[in-house]
Amino acid sequence: MNTNEDAVSPEKRISEAKSRTQQLELRIAKFIPDRDVREINQLPKGSLQSCDSGDMWAGGITISLRADVRPTAALGELRQKAETAGFEVDQSKTFNGTERVTVSEKNGASVLLDVTTHGIEGGSFSECFSLPDDFYRGGEY
Repeated sequence: MNTNEDAVSPEKRISEAKSRTQQLELRIAKFIPDRDVREINQLPKGSLQSCDSGDMWAGGITISLRADVRPTAALGELRQKAETAGFEVDQSKTFNGTERVTVSEKNGASVLLDVTTHGIEGGSFSECFSLPDDFYRGGEY
């Protein structure tokens, strides 16, 4: 374990990962023009999930679009702008055939975006970080 990380409390590590991830959510949401967005809602709390090298904070964002905006077109524009901005972008389809885009930072944080009837739903995941083995990982953060 990294001794610098050891000096930081688990709660602070989680809080910092959450903050960075929610900032990423908002940066990605801004790739959709304001005129097309009706509302942006971030989940106020998330949970801890396992990852390759420890744990990650997981949350979510909903981007509600104006009635005259096609969600698939908005997600396509978001994808193009994210690529131009230097993010790693993967495009795929969900099990039911709708568009899905994953936007990731070099540090490993990512937002998985799916088209819905009136907008875009995103699940977000921080970079992996370590927590003490005896730290309780349940609950909301």
